[in-house]
Amino acid sequence: MILILSKGQTVYYTRIFPSLGVYDVVDLKIRTAEEQWFCGTDKRSKQAFIFNNTDLDNVIFIDRNDALKYIKEAEKHKTKCSTEIYYEEY
Repeated sequence: MILILSKGQTVYYTRIFPSLGVYDVVDLKIRTAEEQWFCGTDKRSKQAFIFNNTDLDNVIFIDRNDALKYIKEAEKHKTKCSTEIYYEEY
C-alpha cells in the first residue's frame, strides 16, 4: 500500500530496540516528502529521521492506534534483558 505523504502531516514511528528494552511510539511531523523517501521531525526532541517510503505500514504508521497495536504485539514477544554486569577477577 503506497501512501502519499505531505509536508506538515503527522505520522507515528514505532521505535523498537529489543536488546535495549526500548518500545516507543514517536510522533513525527513530515518536513520533506519525496518520491522515494521522506523526512520527519520528532515533535518533542526535534530530532530528524529519514525513512524510505517502503517503511510505511512497517515501522511508520498513519494511525496512532495501529502503531500502538504494533508496539504491544512486539512487547508480548520480547526477551528478558539482563541488567546484571559481570566482572572478571584479576
